[in-house]
Amino acid sequence: MTPLVSVVVVLLLSLVVVAAVRLIARWQKPPHPPIDLEGLGERPGVIVFTSTDCTTCSEAMRVVDEAGSSVREVTWELEPQLFDRYHVEAVPLIAVLDDAGRSVFFGTGVPGNARFRSAIRKAGIQ
Repeated sequence: MTPLVSVVVVLLLSLVVVAAVRLIARWQKPPHPPIDLEGLGERPGVIVFTSTDCTTCSEAMRVVDEAGSSVREVTWELEPQLFDRYHVEAVPLIAVLDDAGRSVFFGTGVPGNARFRSAIRKAGIQ
């Protein structure tokens, strides 16, 4: 193999590795920092932060609605001051709180049905 071909092969492999790392990083969202939701919503209850331009918020709300839990939806376009107050950085952000206000589920994205239902049972909602 000539030196030029070796250099081209190394460059191509490097590009493939960089592309793979970027794809993996895109799929793995960092966890949202914990927030104190004191004074927001009912206890026990579900709080969902959403936005009208969020592509996964409607799917997250579907999971919450199908579980039959009461929910306090906080939408960026209607209540941006609450996003600032609670330092919300990503949507959909879902919190399931027990009657003492402790978080039994907290995360961004669309939760799995089984995991979400387990959280609302643990919180005493169902």
